[in-house]
Amino acid sequence: MKRILLAAAVSLSLSPLAAIAQETAPTPPPAIAGRGYHLVKNWDFAATITSLDALRQEFWTRYVYDNGTLDHLTGNGEWERYRENDNHRIVDHRLELIAHLRDGRHDGGIESGMLRSKWTGEYGYFEIRMKVPRGRGLWPAFWLNPQDANWPPEIDVVEVVDNGRDTTRNSFHNLYASRDEDQSDVETKLDRWGSYRPGVDLADDFHVFAVEWTPQGVTHYLDGTKIAERRFSWVHKDGSDAGPAHVLVNLAVGGKWPGPPDSDTEFPAILQVSYIRVWQK
Repeated sequence: MKRILLAAAVSLSLSPLAAIAQETAPTPPPAIAGRGYHLVKNWDFAATITSLDALRQEFWTRYVYDNGTLDHLTGNGEWERYRENDNHRIVDHRLELIAHLRDGRHDGGIESGMLRSKWTGEYGYFEIRMKVPRGRGLWPAFWLNPQDANWPPEIDVVEVVDNGRDTTRNSFHNLYASRDEDQSDVETKLDRWGSYRPGVDLADDFHVFAVEWTPQGVTHYLDGTKIAERRFSWVHKDGSDAGPAHVLVNLAVGGKWPGPPDSDTEFPAILQVSYIRVWQK
């Protein structure tokens, strides 16, 4: 009886929004159900983050490099610059990262949106539900990067690149180890270029992309289907632990891999995200 009364008292003390959030708390995905994982971050754009002010409390909008000011990756030859000029919206219960054509189809002529989490952690199950945009030269991604700004390693949960050969009908799930001995396949459905072809156009609907990251390795999932399992060590080149990672989601445009956006690529281009979640033991 005391437990029941205590539960009732707690329930009465909750605000209506908190009570709803408690009732609708997500359950662990099948891949990790019953294995001791608990939810540590639930960036849900229909429930927990519904305003840009709330978004800014949880995320930065630049890379960790150059003291947190780097606005594009020059080594990739990207054309976009990450800005806060209508590049982030929360509408219809989803986040939109928006690439605008500001000054023409050239390097620096496009402004886009990205998020880098203020939260950092090491190991867990990381998932995103998102719908990628369609168009040549677009490069949406969801990935994990060391907070100490010492690269590699890197875990790419998903990248979708439209360069003509690769399109929104295949996805990439790359790992970047510091040393050759730090990475090897256990089982994989990826082709020889490292991509997965799910048999659908990923731009037609929302899909859930996830990784389980443990001290032993990384397993990739798409809509609950295991597509790759690899041994992987999260260490720097000297063998030291790479420490906690931050979570990144971004809409890059142009560069060496996707190539330039052609005249058929429509702007604004929008990457839509329903939620990002992190589960840990």
